[in-house]
Formats: sequence, structure tokens, C-alpha cells
Amino acid sequence: MEDNRIYGEYDRYLSPLDVWAIAFGCTIGWGAFMMPGTTFLPVAGPLGTAIAMAISVFIMLIIGANFYFLMRHRPGTGGVYAYTKAAFDRDHAFLCAWFLSLSYLTILFMNATSLFLVIRMVFGRRLQYGYYYYNIAGNHIFMGEVGASIVALATIGLLFINAKPLLQKLQTILAVILLLGVVIVAAVCLPRMKLEGLQDAFGIRGVNPAFGIFSIVMLAPWAFVGFEVISLETAHFDFKIQRSRWIIIASIVLSGIVYIALTLVGVCARPDDYASWQAYIGDLGRLNGVDAAPTFYAAKSIMGSAGLLIVAIAALAAILTGMMAAYRATTRVLSTMAEDNILSEKFSKTTYSILFIMVVSIVISIFGRNALQCFMELTSLGAIIAFGYTSVSTWRIARKIGNRRFVMLGALGTVISVAFIVVQLIPGLTAVETMGSDAFLILAIWCLLGFLFYLRTVVRSSATANMGASASGAVLFALLLYSSVMWLAKRLMAAESVYAVRSTLKLEGSIMLAVIFIGLGVMIHIQRLVRRNHDALRRQSIEQAKPLDSDGADR
Repeated sequence: MEDNRIYGEYDRYLSPLDVWAIAFGCTIGWGAFMMPGTTFLPVAGPLGTAIAMAISVFIMLIIGANFYFLMRHRPGTGGVYAYTKAAFDRDHAFLCAWFLSLSYLTILFMNATSLFLVIRMVFGRRLQYGYYYYNIAGNHIFMGEVGASIVALATIGLLFINAKPLLQKLQTILAVILLLGVVIVAAVCLPRMKLEGLQDAFGIRGVNPAFGIFSIVMLAPWAFVGFEVISLETAHFDFKIQRSRWIIIASIVLSGIVYIALTLVGVCARPDDYASWQAYIGDLGRLNGVDAAPTFYAAKSIMGSAGLLIVAIAALAAILTGMMAAYRATTRVLSTMAEDNILSEKFSKTTYSILFIMVVSIVISIFGRNALQCFMELTSLGAIIAFGYTSVSTWRIARKIGNRRFVMLGALGTVISVAFIVVQLIPGLTAVETMGSDAFLILAIWCLLGFLFYLRTVVRSSATANMGASASGAVLFALLLYSSVMWLAKRLMAAESVYAVRSTLKLEGSIMLAVIFIGLGVMIHIQRLVRRNHDALRRQSIEQAKPLDSDGADR
């Protein structure tokens, strides 16, 4: 068994509390405070959500056990990339890391664009000064609100470069504040919760309770993505890796408790105009400010301004810890791929990676949060792929060393991940839309970008490099084709007239064909390069195998 102490060249600055703060802080973000009103309560209700989250915690503990197994056997900074490469090859590792980096990047700028929402809850619309200066997809984007996101992204990025120890301490403090804030609000509000009967314990959309619970369970990759980021930091632990088992368990269980607590808080109070929590939740789309966020409203209604301040501080801490952990995780993934010659060697330098991530996130955040909702749907996809590769890697490695327990856990995690990916990509299997049309378009573009980066890798690889196009090429093109078709299909379904259908077919159909044929062309070119490299390697082997005459010449 390998121990992380063999990595003496790394600085060991992360205590158990620091590592927990990274995992917990990345898992709990702004969504934990808003999803109770927008998704959890409408679909499954308070009791249904509690049951679903308990099941989700159990599922994530299985995935977490697989991460723990690989962290012990493959300590370092590569995380799931290193695990996948060890179990399979660099081809699979690239595929996994490519989609996981999209998840972490999405966590970063989605949390950043949530900052102004917290400010709205406490201070109203004071950042909407100077009137909106541009409009995207019908959404008014205000300079003050976008500015808050940009300042946060730049500040955290610069602290990461120039004051990393301070940033780590700040992240730990904020994670503790987040947990304490939720505990205080829940302890005061939950005794006020009153449900008039079992019928009040489930959702309000006419969804069968079992189906509602299943729908929320299928959101587990989104809800719990982030706890696995500590696998990227094992070389920096100042304690034995064996203790990380309890850190993983604590982060997953506490995250589940936070989701349940904030959901239950959301039904503890309602405005006087509504006779039940169902009526209140069903009318959220017409409300503004604190009234439109049940968790915030309950805290203010029951605890007064102090309650609103506490829940706002907790939400702010969740956003900032999520951003810090996402910066760290994205940097680790990019640097790992750079060290393996997939990305430019510039990304192996922390400063370059941070600045790159900062600039990309700032540019994306300019589009405004409402226009970026589709990215949130892709967070789950990257997490599912990472969970799946981790589980199947656990199964393969455990099978080699004869560890039956983790063979079973790896197989179980793989089956769970396959179920998640099927539900994620096929519309209509749950009560919640997992992928909208824009999300499918972004997925197609991300697959196309993956082809281009993969092409760069093949071009720069030697003939002996194990870079076959069987895994990445096939999966990327299959996802590109499927997501392009689904994007066009959803756009056609949204058309309201025959004229709109014809217009959609002309424009979106042309875009779809362009994306597909570009991807196909790149894939064919990659296959040619790989074949040429293999042919060159074969000729070299033949030449080396030829016997020589006594004078040293070929016979």
C-alpha cells in the first residue's frame, strides 16, 4: 500500500479541517438555498425531499468509498485523471478530465453570478444602477451586478496566486460559518414547521410521490459534485490518507443534512396571502426579492432581520467557498493534463492556469446568470462521467489485487453512474428537465473543442505514445452527434408555427450539420495520424528485428 508520505517533494499544508472545508465548501453552493423553492418542494415536497436526499447520501457514500480506495492506492495531485490513466490509459483519462473540467468551471462562474442575488435579498436592487446597459435573450444585464461577479472572480484568483495560505484559511473559516449559519437557522425555524397531513408532505405538481423522490435522487450528481476535489490534493495532506475516509463521509453526510434542513426551513413560514405552503411555492414565479426565496423568507419571518442576515451570510459563504474550491480543482485538472502533454505546458504553471480560468469566467459571467442557466445542467454530466470512471477504475484495480469488497463497490458505483448518465441524456425520464436545448448545444460545442485538443495531443505525441482514437474519438463523436440532434429536436418542438419550424430547420439545421461534419472531419484526421504513427512504429520494430551479418550489415 502506497502512503502519501512518499511524496516528500510536495508542501504539506492541508489539515483535516482544511480538507473538509474544501470538500464541503465545493459541494454546497447557492443552489442549496434556492433549489428548495424552485425544484425540491414542487417535485417531492418536504418529506419526499428528505427521503430522496437520504438515498442520495447513501449513493454518494458508495462513490466516495471508491474515491477513498483510489486515493490510498494512487496518492498525488492527479485525482480522477491519474486513477483513470492507471486503470486504463491516457485516452480514457483525457475524456474524463475534459468533461470534469467543464463541471468545475461551471461551478466557478455560476457561483460568481449568484453573488448579486444574495445582495438583492439583503439590499434590494441597489446594484441595478445606471439602467441596464445590454440585453441578452430578453434578460436585462446590469453593470453593478455583473461588476460584483467580476470583482469576486478577480479577487479570489489574485489571492490564489499571491496569498494562497491566506485564501486557504479564509476558505476553512467560511466553510465553518456556512455550516453554523445553516444549523442556527434550522434550529430556530424547524420547531415552527407544521404539516397538516401526509398529503402536505409531498410535491405540488401532481407527481406520484415515488416518482418525485426518484426525480430528486437523479439530481444527486449535481447536488453532491465537489466532495471529490480533495482527491486532487492528497499530496498536500499533512496527515495520513487513511483519515480521508472520515472526511469524505463527513462532507457527504453534512451536505445531505444541509439540503434537507434548508428544504424543511422553506415550509416553516409563508406570506399571509397563501393558505398553504403548496399555494406559496406554486406562486413563486410571480414574487420578487425575499418573498421569492422560501428559505430566506422563513428565516426573516421567524427570526426577523437577524435571521435574514444569518441566512444571507451563510449563502455568501457557500458561494465563496464554492468559487475557491472550483478555482483550485480546475487548476489541478488543467495542470495535470498539461503535465501529460494534452494541454500546453503553460497550464502546468499555477499562475497561468489561474489567470486563464479567471479571464474565461469573467467573459462568461458578462452574459448574466439567467443566460447561463444551461451551464448548470452540464455540471451533473461532468460529475457523472468522473464518478463512473472512478468506479470502474476501482473495480479494475481492486480486481487485480484481489480486494473483493471494492470490486463490489466499484461495480455498484459503475451501475449507478450508468443509470445517472442515461437519465441525464434522455429527456422525460424524471419530473425535472435534466438537459435543455441550449445545454445540448453547449455539450456539442464542448465535444468539438475536445476533438481539437485531442488532435493537438495526437500531433505532439510520439509514435510510441498510447493514444488510440478508440475511446475519446468514438465517445466524443457519439455525444457530439447525439447532442446536436437533440438540440435541433428541442428547438423544433419549441416552434409555435410552421413558419418557425421552417426557419429553425434552415438556421439551426445548418449549424447542426456544420458541427457534425467538422467533428467527423477531425475524427477521421485523428485516425489517420494514429494509423500513421502505428505504421511507423511497426516499421521501426521490423527494422530492429532484422538479423545482422558478421560485418554488421543487414542480411
